[in-house]
Amino acid sequence: MALATLPFLTGMLCACWFLLVYLLFSLPRKRKMPTKLRLQRFFYETMQVENFQNEAKAIGWKITKREFLLLIILNVFLTLAVAVVTHNLFILITGFVVGVYLPSFLIEKKRQSLRFNLISKLVDPLRLLLSRLSEQQNITRAVEMTRDEIVDKEIKEIFNGFLRDVAIGGSVRDALFNLKKRVNFRKFDLYVEHLLYAHYEGFTVEAINALDKAVQAIEFDLRAIQKVKEQSREKKKKLYLALGLAWFFPIILSFVSTGEANIYLHTLPGKIVIFCYVLGTIFVYIKGEEYLSLNLDDL
Repeated sequence: MALATLPFLTGMLCACWFLLVYLLFSLPRKRKMPTKLRLQRFFYETMQVENFQNEAKAIGWKITKREFLLLIILNVFLTLAVAVVTHNLFILITGFVVGVYLPSFLIEKKRQSLRFNLISKLVDPLRLLLSRLSEQQNITRAVEMTRDEIVDKEIKEIFNGFLRDVAIGGSVRDALFNLKKRVNFRKFDLYVEHLLYAHYEGFTVEAINALDKAVQAIEFDLRAIQKVKEQSREKKKKLYLALGLAWFFPIILSFVSTGEANIYLHTLPGKIVIFCYVLGTIFVYIKGEEYLSLNLDDL
């Protein structure tokens, strides 16, 4: 009986052996991540690099992880330099605050700048489109001809978006609504509404005049924006001057004799005062930029 079952047991052992070898060498194994990659992942997750990249990409600003890393390294280097020169470790805290807030601040500044540039570059193409509408009596054909004469890539892509929507079978109405979403500017919305009305009711003299007035409204807003920006620039100069004058107070008092020590560099209360000055300067600068800068999202 034992001899009869021996071949069976041998076969079972061989099968188990081959199964074990298969599991060990064929199935994917979880490899240990190198220390460098783990540190990179920890840094990117902590600083939310991918989130900032996505936000920048959404506004048309391409920034790589390497560029972001260089920005952070520059901030750390400057913070360490100031901390060493002033013998004040509290400065490192302000460096951390700046490092966390700086990407969002730069993205918002870039977004507002790109938005203004987009609005300002729209006027000439819209007037060109207006002249083509009178000739062609067809929105799609007029947009196509206008697109071919546009040099700016960003504006050309906006017109290409309209033509793609129509080419894949979408209606002119839906394509115009998508156009409004891409630009997201109230006076441009008015232009699109007049364009849609002309599409259904005909390109009459009244419709063309309404479109012309819509372009004039955009031009008026641009002139108003330029005027407000000039006023804001003057107010910012006064704010920066006030911040600079505020720093004369600790600088002058630092020369007051307290033995051989500088009260702001070698005493704990002095270091805390400088730390508060730095934080206050950063806070006033950021809030000043927010209040004195024109919010183009309201237009």
